[in-house]
Amino acid sequence: MQCCSFKIGIIVEIMDSNDERYKLVTIAQNPKDIYTFTRLVVSEETLILSCEYNEITVDDLRVGDLVVAFHSNVMTLSIPPQTNAFIIEVK
Repeated sequence: MQCCSFKIGIIVEIMDSNDERYKLVTIAQNPKDIYTFTRLVVSEETLILSCEYNEITVDDLRVGDLVVAFHSNVMTLSIPPQTNAFIIEVK
């Protein structure tokens, strides 16, 4: 059984959530197709790595960055689906 899944995508949006403990980072496989979007719930437990594998913060992420996101297998049924991010690697 897998503990998590991964997606490769371009960051199309970074926003605050209603709860200040979380940020919402939306990635897309195709930025012109909303059905390829995934919204990642990023907390202080999320490990975020630069392309050199140095630990960075969510504030260092930028719209347009290509990332690999390892996330929970549990997702909402909304569009875009939301899921908890475990690791985000900037490529």
